[in-house]
Amino acid sequence: MEGGMRRVATRMGEMEEPIAIPICGCGVPAHLRTSWSNDNPGRRFFGCKNHDSLVYQPCRFFSWFDPPMPPRAKVVLLGLLKRIRANEVQRKKERIFWIFIIILCVLLILY
Repeated sequence: MEGGMRRVATRMGEMEEPIAIPICGCGVPAHLRTSWSNDNPGRRFFGCKNHDSLVYQPCRFFSWFDPPMPPRAKVVLLGLLKRIRANEVQRKKERIFWIFIIILCVLLILY
C-alpha cells in the first residue's frame, strides 16, 4: 500500500491510521476492521466492504494493516478480554435479578 501512515490523537492516546486506503476487488475502498480471533486479537486489517453482505457477492479482499503482535501481548490481551466477558455475563445476571425483584415488588403492591 502506498502512502504510508499518519498518527492521530484518540481518546486512548495516539494511533496510526492509513493515509491511503486500498481498493478491494469490488472496486470500492476497503474497510479497516479489527480482528478479535485468538490468533490475532486487536489486530487491524483491511477487508471487503461487502464481506458480511447478504445482497452483494464479496470479493474476499484481505490485507493486514497492523504488524503481528508479540506472543506475550496476545496472552495479556486475551486474558483481559476474558475478564471483560466474565464481567459482562455477571452484570447481565445482576440486571435480570433486579428486574425480577422489581416485577415481584410491583405484583405484591398491586395484589
